[in-house]
Amino acid sequence: WESLELKQRMRRVTLALGHRLPPRYEEALDILLTAQEGCVGFPYLIFPDFVEVYGQADEHWDISIKALEVFTKGSSAEFAVRPFILRDPERMMRQMQLWSMHENEHVRRLASEGCRPRLPWAAALPMFKKDPAPIFPVLEPLKEDPSLYVRKSVANNLNDIAKDHPSLVLETARRWKGRHPHTDWIVRRGCRTLIRNAVPEALALF
Repeated sequence: WESLELKQRMRRVTLALGHRLPPRYEEALDILLTAQEGCVGFPYLIFPDFVEVYGQADEHWDISIKALEVFTKGSSAEFAVRPFILRDPERMMRQMQLWSMHENEHVRRLASEGCRPRLPWAAALPMFKKDPAPIFPVLEPLKEDPSLYVRKSVANNLNDIAKDHPSLVLETARRWKGRHPHTDWIVRRGCRTLIRNAVPEALALF
């Protein structure tokens, strides 16, 4: 245990759960959904990690996505959702768009954070590094979000995109800027790498 990194420890706990819980995924998931009530914070990333490890089969898709929506409210499913995006980007990004309009701020944040092209500690999404167009319909409903937790994620997503497609982020910044104080905060923070690199168009905007 002492030799394992943080995410390796998390995975060790997940695999231990897999050995002890019923072998039928649906039964195991029901137990975890009951157990997670009141479990809040970083240690409980083990719940969405269980879904990532054991719930990716096609026949489990619907119940796994519903479980991630529940689990993310207590911790975060930002890592667990990415294999689902890699398996079926179109289907999963439609789900992310739905989540971007959810009443719960943790679910709305998952919509943005889960599809960041360069999310730290997470599997890369190479298709979004190449073409981030599917991300923007997810971010659009979040540009005036009342939650700072969500706005930080939207800004970080834009900053990720700016590292590969600065012109797209600058175009978005011009379109969004001046609409709302929350949006202006997102835009400036989302362009921080461009500002730091003294990109003339970014400096002109701010």
